[in-house]
Amino acid sequence: MEIKGSAVRTIPEFVKTRFPEKFNEWFSLLPPPSLGIFSGLIKPSDWYNLHDAAIVPTEILSNIAFNGDLNKASWESGRFGAETILHGMYKFFLMVVPSRTVVTSGGRILTTFYRPVQFNVAESGTTFTKVQMIQIDDRSGVVENRIAGWIEKALEIQGIRAARVEISQSLAKGDPVIEISIIWS
Repeated sequence: MEIKGSAVRTIPEFVKTRFPEKFNEWFSLLPPPSLGIFSGLIKPSDWYNLHDAAIVPTEILSNIAFNGDLNKASWESGRFGAETILHGMYKFFLMVVPSRTVVTSGGRILTTFYRPVQFNVAESGTTFTKVQMIQIDDRSGVVENRIAGWIEKALEIQGIRAARVEISQSLAKGDPVIEISIIWS
């Protein structure tokens, strides 16, 4: 599985911004394949191995800054990614469309950051949506938590503070799909 360079770039930015005192430690703990990615120029349009570019670096971050809580580290990294990526045209999009459209279309935006992945809306109403993702090869929970955090922050950017985003089915817990339930008012 692969992750787009624009998403990969947000990982060291997240560490530098939120944990500047831990950046050198984080960087020094990266194994050679990850170090090779983060030592060079990360091209936003290139694709990188998910394990080396996102999972391992997030696992290291979780150990040095989140007391080993990989889900929290992944969720917060996803929130930061949305904050970083959703500006300009994307931010305009968030501000002019209804919340339901943000959630259903936002998932399609996310598919531009991971491949292969298939996204669909399992259920949808005026104040709730359940989205499912398949073809994701990640049993660690990093991808599902990054995506859920990303959705939560995207809704906040849109101005919705009362959104509740939960992972209702998890590959990390043995479910056959990732399902994220979103409720807002």
